[in-house]
Amino acid sequence: MKRLTGVLLGIVLVVGLAGMASAATSDSITLKISCVVTLSVDIDQDEYNFGDVAARTPVISTDTIAVTNDSGGLTEDYTINCSTYTADWNLMTSDPANDDEDLFSLQALLKLTQADEAAFSGKTFFDTDAGTDQNMNLGFGTAGYSGDNVPADAVRNIWFRLHTPGTTTTPDEQSLSVTITANEASLFTE
Repeated sequence: MKRLTGVLLGIVLVVGLAGMASAATSDSITLKISCVVTLSVDIDQDEYNFGDVAARTPVISTDTIAVTNDSGGLTEDYTINCSTYTADWNLMTSDPANDDEDLFSLQALLKLTQADEAAFSGKTFFDTDAGTDQNMNLGFGTAGYSGDNVPADAVRNIWFRLHTPGTTTTPDEQSLSVTITANEASLFTE
């Protein structure tokens, strides 16, 4: 009987200790982190010169101009505008007719390889409202190679098509300023 009492006492002691062990508490911690990234885009050239071009003539840039998402880790959407241009010429949203004086058109196209006249067909013209940002969706690119959801460190080649005025009041060199802006990736979709 003593032996049975000892065994029972041992079992009670083990169960009691096990109960104490399961009564332990737990806690948690929330970990937070922010990536050091910022919306950013880089155009690898500061200037492109079309050279001397006759009136009534469409001309396409021939040098590869690289546009890079240099945000450090963000996926971005690009917008574009032609905000300033020389006072002698005015932008229009279609190619100028032969009698359109001092009116020019401008298009941009994101394309891996050299763009030709056919590549610009049906593509978007720059808006005549100077400073208006236009989404660089398929109107400025091709499927999978537009300004939509550009991954970090991705490079997009950009080509420009300029159509000179039908007639002009000045032979002086004209200057245009094109701005590409990096935006949060949710701005638009292709």
